[in-house]
Amino acid sequence: MDNRLSGEILVASRIVDYLSSGLYESPAACLKELVNNAYDADAKLVELFVKPDANRIIVTDDGTGMDSQDFKRNFSKISESFKRESTDRTESSRPKIGKIGIGFIAANEICDIMQIISTKKGSREKIDIEINFKAMRMPDEERKRPGDSFTKADYEGTVSQAHPDEHYTHIFLKEVRGPAQELLAGARNRGESKSLYGLSPKTIAQRLRDPNLRSWEDFDFYSQTMLEVALNVPVPYVDHWATKKYDEVLSSFTNRANSLDFRVVFDGTELRKPTLFEESDESFVKTFQYEGKDVSFESYFYVQHGVLKPQDLNGVLIRIRNSAVGKYERSFLGFPSSIGTLFQRWLSVEIWADDRLESAMNIDRKTLRVTHPAYLELVDAFHVQLRAALNEAREKLYEQPSRKKKRIRYKQELDIIKEVSEAARTSVSSVTADQMSAEQNHRVLLKKYSAIELIEIVLDVSKRTLSAKERKLLMDELVREVLSK
Repeated sequence: MDNRLSGEILVASRIVDYLSSGLYESPAACLKELVNNAYDADAKLVELFVKPDANRIIVTDDGTGMDSQDFKRNFSKISESFKRESTDRTESSRPKIGKIGIGFIAANEICDIMQIISTKKGSREKIDIEINFKAMRMPDEERKRPGDSFTKADYEGTVSQAHPDEHYTHIFLKEVRGPAQELLAGARNRGESKSLYGLSPKTIAQRLRDPNLRSWEDFDFYSQTMLEVALNVPVPYVDHWATKKYDEVLSSFTNRANSLDFRVVFDGTELRKPTLFEESDESFVKTFQYEGKDVSFESYFYVQHGVLKPQDLNGVLIRIRNSAVGKYERSFLGFPSSIGTLFQRWLSVEIWADDRLESAMNIDRKTLRVTHPAYLELVDAFHVQLRAALNEAREKLYEQPSRKKKRIRYKQELDIIKEVSEAARTSVSSVTADQMSAEQNHRVLLKKYSAIELIEIVLDVSKRTLSAKERKLLMDELVREVLSK
């Protein structure tokens, strides 16, 4: 009797259906997927337009584009992506961000209708297709199709002639819904003090460095969306983003972002990474490179004295293939909160990981699988460096300044103690008003310092103000005084 069992375990379409619904929690998360798709299409320029009067959002790019065959191949079946079929890099050698093939579904979180107009470089076809996501709102029994498939959307459109040298994709998100309605409202109320609408990168940088800015939530929803998109997509940093003082030490990160030759313009404002730190003498930066068995990465630690503002930069941000995985993670990947608790709030970290960490990324592209070997190795290596950075923060930004302030405080009091010492050698009959003031200062000092601290200060002053004989007499008196207590 043969007791062996063998076979395959398959994934039903229902699983993909569930996984691809409700993935994107905000308009920013949806828009960054569309921007990253344009990046993968080798676009150099992406423009976003929020049009409240037309109830739509427009995303255009100058990438390679699509023809009818590309559309059918990439849109007919969710999760069957052909982006990396022949290569995982674009024609210009960018590492492709997309992999699973569900990015376009992000649009359903924003709108009911998505119109795509596109033409492909070298093709004479221009496609004009509307995708209707209303099918996603229907009951499951109505969306069921033969086999185990479920419909996500319907589409229809036309194919017309185009010049073979043209290449672009224009996406129109129509019948805007849900939280994206607030995005439209923000564009309508342009010019408000809490909005970044229409500002230059330089002006935005100034606003983000405002010491009174607690969080990006201090801005309107439109501006928050703009900042979150800029944080996630592969745009450059702002000039002198960590101040000129650290330009050189952080040049590898700046140069990597610049080398991608990718620009995103949001309603006329060119986006830059909103990673900006304030000018501070009490700060330091350290970089770290790690080459491991399952993962390699490069990272920087920015540490300043005092709580980081805005708070959105506090924590650790991971980038894979130039795109961020979610937001700054404030637990520092599970680092014990009891270690350097105060200094953890002073710290901002970015980790640029190699491709091996990509297999640890969850389908939502904002979290990582905590049991994956690459993730576990990264966490172990990162925590070693984090512990060192926290110790350095304690020494450089807390203990050293504390000792310096204490020395300054002692120095300020030395003159008073000198007066006290000199007054002690003056007869009571010749005490002046100034000397009476010195005695009053003496009483103040006794309240301010412990007996041991005061003795140390007095002895230090006596070395410069008394003769050897007088110092010996002073020591004898101090000893008798202490023993009598």
